[in-house]
Amino acid sequence: MTADSADIRSFLMQTPPFDGLEAEQLQLALDKLQAVYVCHDNRKEIMKPDVHQLYLVRSGAYDLVDKDGQHLDRLEPGDLFGFPSLLTGRKITNQLQVIADGIIWQWPESVFNQLRRKNQNFERYFVNAHGQRLLAEQGQKRGADWSEKRIAEVINRTPIQIHSQATIREAAQLMSAERVSCLLVVDEQQLRGIVTDRDLRNRVVAAGLNVDIAVAAVMTPAPAVVYGDQSLFDALTTMSQSNIHHLPVLDGNDVPIGVMTNTDLMHQQRSEPVLLISALFKAASREALVEEAAKVPDYLRSFAGRVKDISMIGRLLNSLTDSMTRKLIRLYEQEHGSAPATYVWLAFGSQARGDQTLGSDQDNALLLADEISDGQREWFAGMAKFVNEGLADCGIRLCPGDIMAMNSKWRMNQIEWREQFMKWIRSPTPQAIMHSMIFFDSRPVAGNNALYRRHREEIAKLAKQDMFLGNIARHIGELNVPLGLFNRFRTKSEGDFDYIDIKKQAIAILNDIVRLYALAAGLTVPSTPGRLEQLKGSSSLSDKDNQNLLEAWQFLTQLRMNAQMYRQEGSKIPANSVDPESLSTLQRRQLKAAFKVIKDCQQGVAFKFGRNM
Repeated sequence: MTADSADIRSFLMQTPPFDGLEAEQLQLALDKLQAVYVCHDNRKEIMKPDVHQLYLVRSGAYDLVDKDGQHLDRLEPGDLFGFPSLLTGRKITNQLQVIADGIIWQWPESVFNQLRRKNQNFERYFVNAHGQRLLAEQGQKRGADWSEKRIAEVINRTPIQIHSQATIREAAQLMSAERVSCLLVVDEQQLRGIVTDRDLRNRVVAAGLNVDIAVAAVMTPAPAVVYGDQSLFDALTTMSQSNIHHLPVLDGNDVPIGVMTNTDLMHQQRSEPVLLISALFKAASREALVEEAAKVPDYLRSFAGRVKDISMIGRLLNSLTDSMTRKLIRLYEQEHGSAPATYVWLAFGSQARGDQTLGSDQDNALLLADEISDGQREWFAGMAKFVNEGLADCGIRLCPGDIMAMNSKWRMNQIEWREQFMKWIRSPTPQAIMHSMIFFDSRPVAGNNALYRRHREEIAKLAKQDMFLGNIARHIGELNVPLGLFNRFRTKSEGDFDYIDIKKQAIAILNDIVRLYALAAGLTVPSTPGRLEQLKGSSSLSDKDNQNLLEAWQFLTQLRMNAQMYRQEGSKIPANSVDPESLSTLQRRQLKAAFKVIKDCQQGVAFKFGRNM
C-alpha cells in the first residue's frame, strides 16, 4: 500500500458513515472512488443536472448554493453532499462556489446504492442526514446558528472508556477495535484523564516505553472538559484555547457522556470559526499569519449578524488571539530552537476574562521557571518581542501602559511574581490597586499549565488579606456610575453628541466588584460569568445580587459589542461608548437598571469589606 492510498483509507475510515463499513464494503468504496481537483474554473462541471453522485470533500472549502444563488451550506473536509438527489431522484439544480481550491471525492449512483443495500447503518445515516438537512434549512430561515446548539444534541456515540490501571497495550487494542482516536480514562464513573493516538505515538512508541505499564503513565490527567448543556461555541472556544483536538463531555454529575473532536465541529453547519482558526494555525510564516489575521474584523462583523448572543464575539476573538499567539511562539521556536526552560505565556485583562473586543489592546506577560538562567532569559526576551510585535501586526495593538511580555518588568519567575504580588498586597497604593485589577485576571495561553496552576493558587491565597480587600472596596466605592438624581444619565459631550463610556463607567466597575468577591473567596477562574457561577450559594453575595450582576454584565457587554461592531465610519462618539438618545426606550430602561445594580452593589461592597479598613 502506498502512502497516498494509506492516507485515503485512513481518511475514509474516520468519516461517518464509511467508518461503519465492513472490510469488503470499504474496499468497494476505495476501488470506485474518483478524485477531482476543484477550482473556480471547473466548478460547474462537478454537479451536472442528470448525473447523480455522492460527493465527499477531501480538501478545500466550498459553498453549496441553489439555482438562485442562495447559500445552502458551507462544505469543508469530511462533509458529504449530493445524497438528497440520490435518495429522491430529483434533478440537480444546486451548484458549488469555490472558497478554497481542493479535492472532492465522488462515487457513482450504482456504488452508492450497492453500499446502501449491503449496510443498513450506511443506509440509515443518509436517510437521517437528509431529514436533518431539511430541518437545518428551516432553522436557517428562522435565523438559527450552528454555534448555539447544545453539545449533547450532536454527540452521536457514547465515549469509549478504559480504567487507569489497564495497560497501554490494552488501550491500543481497544482503540483499534473501536476505531477511535482517543480513550477516556475513567475510574468509578469519574474522568481521570484522556489518552489519544498521538499520546501513544509520542509518549510510548517514540520513547520506547514498555506497553505493559498502566495507561495512567501516559494519559493527560485532568483534561479540559465541557458539559452537555453548553453550546458548540463553548466547545470550540475550549478546544482553541487549550490547543486540543479531543474534548471530553460530562453531564451534570461529572459523568462522561461523550467526546467532541475537531471533525465533529467541522461537520456542523457554518463552521467558519473552525476554518479561520485552522488557517491561522497553518500559516507558514509571520507574513502569512498577518495576511490571515487581516480577515478577522470583516469576518467577525459577518458572524455577529448571525448569532443571537453577540457576546460570543468576545470569546471567538479570544480564541483567535490565542491562536495567533501560539502560532507566533511556534514560528519563533522554528527559528531559534525550543524554549530553553519551563514557562507560561500569560494573558491578562479582557483576553483572560473572555470579553475581548476589536478595540482591545495587548495585556500579557511571561511566568518563568524559578531556576532560569540569564542566558535563558535572553531567549525569552527575544520571543516576547517577536510575539508582541507580531500580534500588533495582526491587529491586536500594543498596550499603551506597556504591560506586555517584551517589557522585562513583566518577565519573571514564580518567586519574583510572588514577591511582586506581596508588594501590591502589603502596600495597596492606588497604583498597586490598579495593577491588581489587571494581574488578578490571568489565564495561560501557552506553556506549562502545572506551573501556572501553582502560581495562580499561591497568589489566590496571598490575596485573602482583609486590609488589601478593604482598600480594593474603597477604590470601587470612589468610581462614578453615570446615573444621577431621579435616575437621569450623566453623559459627556462631544460636539453635538452626548455619550457614556460603557467600558470604563460600567463594565469595568462591575468586573471590579465581582473580582473582589472572587478574591475574598480564593477563586482562580478569570471570567466574570465564571466567577459568578462559582460564587453561587456564597454567604458574601446573595443569589439575587449574583443574578442581577450577571444579567447586567450580559446586557452591558452586548451593548458595548454592538456599538463597536456597527460603529459608523467617522463617528465622533469614542469607542466603547453609546449615545443614550440613540437607544430604544427599552434599551434605555435596561441601561438604567444595569447602572442601578452596579451602584447598589458598590454600596454592598463598602459595607461588607469597608470594615476591614
